[in-house]
Amino acid sequence: MYQRTGFLIVVFALSPWRPLQAQQQSTYVTPVEMKGQFLRGSIAVAEHGNDGMIGMNVKSTEAGYRVENVTAGGPAASSGILPGDVILSVDGKSVKGLAVADTLNPITQKKEGDFVALTFIRNSDTKTASIPVVLRKKFLQNDAAWQKEGTLPPAVGQSIFNGKGQIMVALFQSEQHPNHAFIQLSIYSKDAPSFVADDLKFFVLDGTGQQLRHVSLDEIKYGIQLAVAQNWKGGNYPPPPPPSQPRQYTISGVQNGNYTITNLGGGMGSISGTSNSTYTVTQQPDYNQLGYSLGLAIRKYRDTKSNQRLLEQGKEAIASWEGPYFKSQSPILPGETRNGEIMYWTGTDRRPQPPFRVVLFLTDPGTQKEELITFAFGPGAENIRKEMATQRAEYPKMDAPNINAEPLRILQPQVAASTRIIVRFASAPAGAEVDVDGVYWGTTPTAEMTRLPAGTHTILVKKVGYKPWERKIELGPGDDRTVNAELEVDNAKARISGLN
Repeated sequence: MYQRTGFLIVVFALSPWRPLQAQQQSTYVTPVEMKGQFLRGSIAVAEHGNDGMIGMNVKSTEAGYRVENVTAGGPAASSGILPGDVILSVDGKSVKGLAVADTLNPITQKKEGDFVALTFIRNSDTKTASIPVVLRKKFLQNDAAWQKEGTLPPAVGQSIFNGKGQIMVALFQSEQHPNHAFIQLSIYSKDAPSFVADDLKFFVLDGTGQQLRHVSLDEIKYGIQLAVAQNWKGGNYPPPPPPSQPRQYTISGVQNGNYTITNLGGGMGSISGTSNSTYTVTQQPDYNQLGYSLGLAIRKYRDTKSNQRLLEQGKEAIASWEGPYFKSQSPILPGETRNGEIMYWTGTDRRPQPPFRVVLFLTDPGTQKEELITFAFGPGAENIRKEMATQRAEYPKMDAPNINAEPLRILQPQVAASTRIIVRFASAPAGAEVDVDGVYWGTTPTAEMTRLPAGTHTILVKKVGYKPWERKIELGPGDDRTVNAELEVDNAKARISGLN
């Protein structure tokens, strides 16, 4: 068993490390469908099998709803509706200026045998049609795509960039990695200009209100490299170079779903470890020199073989994570679908709790404005849906980058200025991570923090190559304090060879 702080990577002789998407212990968390969103996978079949439908898709325009496609053999097609028709009213209600979902969703509430009255324009002629409603599960019972949908993980999606693309998200947890949560992303660009999906602006918050820590692929690879080093048999090997410190953001906001994200600068999880597997061979009293030399040669041979297998497992593990992990470096091009997974960590051994709020910031390549998408998963997500129903229709605020900004967490009460507590954290050397009461709060030196309540707090400062520094501090109303951590070098050395 190979240990990395915050990670638990288990190696079996016949089953080396595997990415979570390939593990059978994964449990998908059920999403809710908020306004303007759609369910996919098994949850879509379960929730919408009894929906009424007429078999067509439309897109909102200034003139009305333009029919994009009509399902062959469906009620709309049988009633003479064609692609290109522009719908003016549904059941006598004008659709001009109304969201498609607000107008067409009532159709899903109709029963089989009910009718939908449409008024539409074709080639400048105004026409009407009365279309019978059928149940989705009945109409699609022999449809291969619908059957496959029922076998896919539960997911939720939403249009982006004014209909020029879509994004879908699934969230899962694993018993093998209980203090992590994973999201699976699928971002499709229909005809949007190329854009970069910055995964560092993709946030996961659990039911406690904590922002889970984004884990980069470089950190995962580094953890595997250290695991190999800690279990290497014999020899002295230098530790692998630590991954570069990525940009890191924190998110804050209010319950109506308007968020602010702030750049924290670089920062990575503390990773440490020493090897306890180096062999010391001494001559046994009942061995002659020939027997000892032969035994030593056999041991070295076995160690070499063991190291080779270990190295192969490490390389396979890195490759298995590199394949499914979300790639954000290159732009998403028109017509492309970008799929991938991202891992998030509580920062402690605590298991993340539902409901989960996934908050994504994407830059619209047409307007260069930040577009905000929020998804909700798990028990209690209905409360998030109710909360989001009152969200103001505006773009979220994006602060200018602040490398020493304090990490904020949502749903925390504001402290009156007269009694607020101000705390700063520093360390020698700088660049160490600060945990407050088991929660990651930033990298030293921090800016002024004003969100810690009065009382006793446990402070843990950690940096690769140094021993952890832990203290308890007592804070009272009006305190203004700087906490300095003098870090002591950890002389224990990890070793590695052959992994890049």
